Amino acid sequence: MQKNVLINIGLLCGSLIGFFLVAECGLRVTGLQTTKPNPPKIYQRSQSPEISYELLPNLRNEPAYKATVSTDQRGFRLNTNTPQPSGRKTIAVLGDSITFGHGVENHQTLPAQLAAKNINAHYLNAAVPGYQLGQQTALYREKIQGLDPDGVMLVFYWNDLNAGPPGILDAQGILRGHDWVPTARVCDPIETGILGYIPGKCWLDTHSAFYKAVKKLINLKASKRGQHEEREITEDPDVSQFLVEYERDLSALALDLPAKRTFVIWPDNFLHNDAKPELIRMAKRNGFTVIDLYELFGNHVETLGWDTVHPSPKSIEEAAEYITSQLYSL
Repeated sequence: MQKNVLINIGLLCGSLIGFFLVAECGLRVTGLQTTKPNPPKIYQRSQSPEISYELLPNLRNEPAYKATVSTDQRGFRLNTNTPQPSGRKTIAVLGDSITFGHGVENHQTLPAQLAAKNINAHYLNAAVPGYQLGQQTALYREKIQGLDPDGVMLVFYWNDLNAGPPGILDAQGILRGHDWVPTARVCDPIETGILGYIPGKCWLDTHSAFYKAVKKLINLKASKRGQHEEREITEDPDVSQFLVEYERDLSALALDLPAKRTFVIWPDNFLHNDAKPELIRMAKRNGFTVIDLYELFGNHVETLGWDTVHPSPKSIEEAAEYITSQLYSL
């Protein structure tokens, strides 16, 4: 009897070890998860300190953020892989990763969807992940103003407030905060729940693809739970102190923009009932036509299945339809 129990325990342990080894090898071979940083190869450092980093030019279907990215000769993301028809008005669209199209294909980005719904205009995707207003302003002056665009659309997201100095691109091609300094690689294992009791979890976090994949799933679940909780909060975060600084930077950008300018407010998980009216007034004072996507989504924008910030293709298409309808009704 005791011998059978030991055999069964041995078989169970062997099966578990075999499962983990197969999963580990499968993740590594397929590239679904790596143990070392594997940033998308779509960025380069900019010669302009105010821009800091930019998209590489002439990319063709380069894998990035579970999608592929193509760019033109200036480093702007293409709406499709075919040349844009001539004779259209050009509307430059400024923004960050939401406008750039984090996690969606070239034809699914907001500028691409806007262009598909307005055959008379080419929407130039001048957005770059992580860009704040200062970078967008520098980019406009150095790369877009000379193109003499017919209009400009600025897509605002709430983390643009108090964004600080531009981020930087490290030697591995990873986007970092402006205050980042190189350090030795450290582990960041799961410290809560049953996984917090696993021995050697720091080693696993730096050497096991399977462990890192499990950690991502757990962190995603926690982020989804936090997203739901934030949407239920009735008291918005106080951002009033940052609005003054943002308007100063917005006014500096507005000096160089054409008369046709649109300010799109993209929702986050909060309603911003106090700050949003002032943001709208500020944009209007600087000559922008304001389109408030809270009127479409409220604070419940559908995001990517593996993300809690970036919109799904469905949300992007709905936003493009709403923006187009609002512009045509003016």
